[in-house]
Amino acid sequence: MKVLGTIILILLLVTIVVPVGYLAWRASQPMDLPQFKGYTYYQYLNWRKDTLHNMAVEYQASHPNAKMGGGLDMCYNVDTIGDLSLNLLLSGFYSMAGIYPSLQQHVQKGDLQYIPQGVTWWTFLPNWWSIYESLVWESAQHAVHTSVAYCRLQPNVPASVPLNP
Repeated sequence: MKVLGTIILILLLVTIVVPVGYLAWRASQPMDLPQFKGYTYYQYLNWRKDTLHNMAVEYQASHPNAKMGGGLDMCYNVDTIGDLSLNLLLSGFYSMAGIYPSLQQHVQKGDLQYIPQGVTWWTFLPNWWSIYESLVWESAQHAVHTSVAYCRLQPNVPASVPLNP
C-alpha cells in the first residue's frame, strides 16, 4: 500500500505540479516571439488589462447609453480565460502530437503548423510554452475583428516594458 501511495504521489508531481510550476515560471521570463518586445507573459497580461480597461472607459464615456455587459474588464477576462483554458490545452496537445505523431490526425489542417518536430519528453515543456506563445499572439491578432467595439485591441505591444511584473 505504501508503494502505491508513493507511485501516485510521483505521478501527481510529474503530471500536475511540474508542468504547472514550469509554465508559471516560464510566464515570468521574457517571451521568445519578437512581437512581444521582451515582455514576460505577466507583463503582457498587465498591458492588455490596462489597455482594454482604458478602451472600455473611453467607450463608456463616448456612448453613455450603451450597455456594457460584464463590466469594464469583460474583454480582458474573456481573452484571458480563452487563452488559459483553450490555448493552454491546445498547445499542450500539439506538443504531445510532436511526441506521438498519431495524435496529429485529431488536429485541424490549419493548425498542423503548430506541431513541433523532434519533441521528446525532455523538450515537451519548452515546446508547450513556445506553442502557447504563438497561439496567444494569434489570438491577439484576431482581437481586432471582434464584434464588441471596445474589445478591439490592436496587437501593437509598446516597446517599453511596464515596470509591474
